[in-house]
Amino acid sequence: MVTEKPAHFLGCQLATSKSVKQHKLRKRIAWLSAKEAKDKEFLSLYIPSGASIDQVVDTVKNAPDCKAESNANTERLEAAPKQLLQHLKQKGEIPGNGVAVFAGTFAASAFEGERLNIEEIAPPEPITAYLYEVGNHFQLQPLREMLRDQKTVGIMALDAKDASFGLLVGEQIELIDNISSGVPGKTGKGGQSQRRYERERDMELTAFFHRVAEHAAKAFLEDHQVTVLLVGGPGSTKNDFLKGDFLNYQLDNVLLNTVDTKSADKTALREILGKSTEFLKNMCGPEEKKIVERLLTELAKSSGLATYGFDPVLKALSSGEVDVALVTDDTGIIEVVAVCKRCGTERTNVVDEKKIQSMHDILFSPCKNCGGTAFEIVDRDIVDVLEDLASQTDARVEVISSVSEEKAKLSALGGFAALLRYRAN
Repeated sequence: MVTEKPAHFLGCQLATSKSVKQHKLRKRIAWLSAKEAKDKEFLSLYIPSGASIDQVVDTVKNAPDCKAESNANTERLEAAPKQLLQHLKQKGEIPGNGVAVFAGTFAASAFEGERLNIEEIAPPEPITAYLYEVGNHFQLQPLREMLRDQKTVGIMALDAKDASFGLLVGEQIELIDNISSGVPGKTGKGGQSQRRYERERDMELTAFFHRVAEHAAKAFLEDHQVTVLLVGGPGSTKNDFLKGDFLNYQLDNVLLNTVDTKSADKTALREILGKSTEFLKNMCGPEEKKIVERLLTELAKSSGLATYGFDPVLKALSSGEVDVALVTDDTGIIEVVAVCKRCGTERTNVVDEKKIQSMHDILFSPCKNCGGTAFEIVDRDIVDVLEDLASQTDARVEVISSVSEEKAKLSALGGFAALLRYRAN
């Protein structure tokens, strides 16, 4: 879908729903967690409400400098702390829940190259402790913990050679860790007696099981506090591991499902999740269940107050018909706004973010107004677009993000639906 119009920007305030806040936080966490620096040049700063900006500035000034682990550009390493200090000095009072600030050289969006950026996040819950950290990755654990009221799904795949550990973040599986055993195959080599070979192999496998248990405890208890655990892998190795009492009892208590998979690598994590949908269907909260049930009831009526599909929902929001707009968190749709630098004409494309590269010619085609080829590019998650439209008529947006039967039903409708106040002629 493409529209062209003179450039303008919406400045509406909206009382954001909890599900939308959590969706936005998950998206930013996923985006920032994918960033990695060659040197210790990424800065993570958590400031509680009521903190003195002057004291924070002094602390940052006296903190250890960014450090090079390669032949890095000294100016680049010094740039992030300078930019962060300048940003802090311009701030007024710290907002009610505090603020998280991230500084470093990285791409701020899919349409930008790497440059020095300051990313500021207003957390949905209060920041309780001051934290300043310099590293190769951004420190995101305090923000992840703010999503703890939702079910946190850990996924583990293992066989005799490998073990993979993942976390379900929205609809994406984040690979936390992968380890190898070094355990040889079942066939003996080098003239050893088969019995001795099998005994030594069993000892190595037992040692590997202990390592798997340690990594699982760190990933799923210390770092992420999962509330649900799924386990899978080819053959009987996973069953031997579980029956052998290697797994921490706290994880054993939240073990929901065990399945067979083709491998024990990252692809197996997705396979395990796919085979566990039936077990996860009750994970969504009562509010999500209630809204989706109401939606399906209205859709079943000949003139029910509901609609579904991206274009119909967008049209209903624009006309003020919508009471509640529903969207799954995995539609992958974004709005790309290209503003011509020559004449200011704005062109809007709504696209699948996975197909951005293949749509380059369309996104960057010459301006129809003046023929210009230089554009200012801004991309927005489709939830932000829905929010802007909803704010104009006091409608509400809810994001269905849990792995549940309700989400599956909404996904079957294209991922977009709406409950209506009335139906326009």
